[in-house]
Amino acid sequence: MKDGRNEKITLIYNAAFVIGCEEEEHYIIRGGEVAYKGNTIIYVGRHYIGEADEKIDAGQGLVIPGLINLHCHIAGSPLEKGFIEDTGNRFNYMSGLYEYLSVTKLEPEDQIDVLDFSLADIMTRGSTTVFEQGWCDEKSIEHMGESGLRTIVGPVASSSNFMTKDGRNVYYNMHEQQAYDRLQYVMDTRQKYDGAYDGRMTVALYLGQVDCCTPEYLDEVRRVMDNDREMIVTIHAAQSINEYEQIARTYGKTPAGYLYDHGIVGSRVHYGHYLMPQGHSMNAMKLMKPDEELKLIAGTNTNIIHCPWSFGRRGMILESLQHYLDLGINMGIGTDTFTQDIIWEMRYAAIFCKIAEGANPFTGTAAEVFNMATLGGARAIGRSDLGRIQKGCKADIVIVDLNNLDCQPVRDPIKVLVYSACGKNVDKVIVDGKLIVDGNRPVNMDIDKVIGRMQQAQDKMIAKVPERDWAGRSADEMSPMSFRVVD
Repeated sequence: MKDGRNEKITLIYNAAFVIGCEEEEHYIIRGGEVAYKGNTIIYVGRHYIGEADEKIDAGQGLVIPGLINLHCHIAGSPLEKGFIEDTGNRFNYMSGLYEYLSVTKLEPEDQIDVLDFSLADIMTRGSTTVFEQGWCDEKSIEHMGESGLRTIVGPVASSSNFMTKDGRNVYYNMHEQQAYDRLQYVMDTRQKYDGAYDGRMTVALYLGQVDCCTPEYLDEVRRVMDNDREMIVTIHAAQSINEYEQIARTYGKTPAGYLYDHGIVGSRVHYGHYLMPQGHSMNAMKLMKPDEELKLIAGTNTNIIHCPWSFGRRGMILESLQHYLDLGINMGIGTDTFTQDIIWEMRYAAIFCKIAEGANPFTGTAAEVFNMATLGGARAIGRSDLGRIQKGCKADIVIVDLNNLDCQPVRDPIKVLVYSACGKNVDKVIVDGKLIVDGNRPVNMDIDKVIGRMQQAQDKMIAKVPERDWAGRSADEMSPMSFRVVD
């Protein structure tokens, strides 16, 4: 499970801009250069005067730290494309969680192809660290490890899963013993794979959803956390009004209060989304004083991972990102489902924040969302050697092509990146000192072959929608085509 490593010195030259870092603050170098030895950065500045075994021409591009993508479901999400958009459940606050997720399951024989598609999508759009949250069997874990990306794998271990039997009410299919069995699987997997692939792999614990974890199970998780303080733990929380109401009515708490009571807090804990606390326009509950809920998260140094697009396409946004930042919450960013373009996610985070703040263009700035995808993400996983181009840090580096209609002219490269660029402008991606993307294509993957298999995989999924839907509806009934189809 090692890729092997050499100690050659590589120089990145001919950059229009390099984003360096000092004392937890990025800065812009015009025409800078970066050198790294093996997997470690040894120089950041205007002009490297040492010897180099290899040179990479940045082509007057933008050299940025590798982007940290902390909330992904890559094992099946691409197959939802063209199906879950423009849909929602009128009885469940327009959420797509309870009807649509249950019918979008891929076939086992398509698993590796879908993984390859997602991994290629993620790496070619500038993510160098990806946090996958799902079933995570050993075959998938090893495949992710071999991709060249820096991977965090979070096998799910929860007490239940949600579902609907009638399209109106949410039910919970309890499997408490499975939760404990899966928790043991996670610990065994940590023993086997954590630190594998030249240190690029981290094994975390994914608890699923807050409403799918019993108090007794969370107490056991806390005991495990106390014995393994380096372990990252992630859980969806405050991602729907149904969930919020379930926690409030069952335990008399907010999701943050419930998790706090059972110790699921801290600098290695991620709350996925936390989109709808009290005070949100969709949430009329008043269980705590204003901001007390969010201050509980900030005060325990717990992280929130923001995925603006997956909710924004349903018209649901964080209210607001700026408020969370101002309260001192460490914010990371993730692509969640599809598309897996972290540059777009930064843009949506910035724009939705300005809308939520009442048309305030001074909020959710390009600098703030870039920090979320770099320094904030690194803090959330306890890695001071990631998310920055700085001497002594890991050589996780992205080169963005600026010589195109999207990006020219360039005065402020970070504003251009966030508001005008997209993942397709990524030229080269380096992870742990190794080039894994060149010319916006994976170096070690036949992506054309993988793309060609996706339609067949989705067709199989679509054909099985009626047998998986509670009402036996077809895919066209659940998600009508945009226009009449003529064959």
